[in-house]
Amino acid sequence: MARREGPALWAVFLWPGGHHHGAWRLPGSPGADLLSFENYRRMAVEAEKAKIDMVFLGDRLDAWPLPDEYLARTARGARLETLTLTGALAAATERIGLVATASTTFSEPFNLARMIGSLDHISGGRVGWNVVTSYTDDQAQNFGLDHIPARPERYSRAQEFLDVAKGLWDTYEDDAVFRDKETGQFFDPAKLHKLNHKGSHFQVAGPMNMERPPQGYPVICQAGASKDGIAFAARNGEVLFSVNSSIERSREYYNQIKEGAIAAGRSPDEVKVLASINPVLGRTAEDAQRKYDQMQSLLDDDVSRHFAEMYFGIDLAKYDLDELVPEIELPEVGRGMPRAHQEYMLTRARDQKLTMRQLVYGFNGTNIYPKSAEEAADEFQEWYETGACDGFILQISHVPEGVTDFCELVVPILRRRGLIREEYAGRTMRENLGLAFPRNQYAK
Repeated sequence: MARREGPALWAVFLWPGGHHHGAWRLPGSPGADLLSFENYRRMAVEAEKAKIDMVFLGDRLDAWPLPDEYLARTARGARLETLTLTGALAAATERIGLVATASTTFSEPFNLARMIGSLDHISGGRVGWNVVTSYTDDQAQNFGLDHIPARPERYSRAQEFLDVAKGLWDTYEDDAVFRDKETGQFFDPAKLHKLNHKGSHFQVAGPMNMERPPQGYPVICQAGASKDGIAFAARNGEVLFSVNSSIERSREYYNQIKEGAIAAGRSPDEVKVLASINPVLGRTAEDAQRKYDQMQSLLDDDVSRHFAEMYFGIDLAKYDLDELVPEIELPEVGRGMPRAHQEYMLTRARDQKLTMRQLVYGFNGTNIYPKSAEEAADEFQEWYETGACDGFILQISHVPEGVTDFCELVVPILRRRGLIREEYAGRTMRENLGLAFPRNQYAK
């Protein structure tokens, strides 16, 4: 395989307290100011100065499915609503992309399309939408349901939802509004289109009461890895976030997505795949190990065990903790984390020949491990240049220091190697990611 050239794409995934489950207890963690906007602003501005492509804001529609006594010993239940936060960050930044998470299972297309379209206008075309279907009963119970709908139903609804949203964003053709003060004509009524949608899940008349977003459509992001999720992502996704336990598995996923895009009638270049690699960084390997060990020492054993049970949606009591991690039958729906994350953690544990005890009590987040800055740059370079991804999403282990470590320690190395941009390519997120401006479906 020919080695690819040019810069990779980069995203930082920010979570209050950090992705490592013990990181909120670090002396440098924001503590009482965990949800302070200043923390988010600082990290987004620092990432923008480093010319990182996007800030990613994840979300869940519940506190976290842990018993209260264990939830109370974590920072998992604290987070800001991502659309609101995106609006604030849009005002505090100028060029970096901003990705908000919003569920199609517990929203309505007109409201959500209007909010996300508004954010794209406010930001000057820098917004992405992480399209999720939600996945647990705990979230469903906040919206009047006892159980989460089955995966096929959720994805059927998501597809119709996204189609309706795009139809609403296309209400005005790109040249419909010309604001002629002399004649008093604001727009051409022949270029205004009502949706009049009647489908299996939604009935939406339209039109949308705003001009088309600056990007046409905000960038569509997705992280599905189930059969239904991959099909949805290949058909619709423009930026996909992958979680895989090895470079080989990442290449398999990458090829699967690109082939799926072609089968859906799209160019593989329309889909950018970002791999999740999440090192705890230090100037040296010893420095990185010290930081990692400090975070590991702050893990609570009882919380770790309950996290693992929640994560996999299973009762761990029936497993011998000193045996190697076996094949485990995972629940189909309603419990645990997304199937892709579950399978990733179990595959990684089996690949590394971990015991159940090591899996459970070393449970610290998603693929978090120590690396020197040079070692991390080597790993990023190998994954990118050998076709395992188009770039990376960094699930920052501890905030805000983890963002600073990446920007100050690793970015200069990546820039010397040509793996991160020198400057943003354009003003919009699409321009910076190399994604085409979508044609309005009503334009002749």
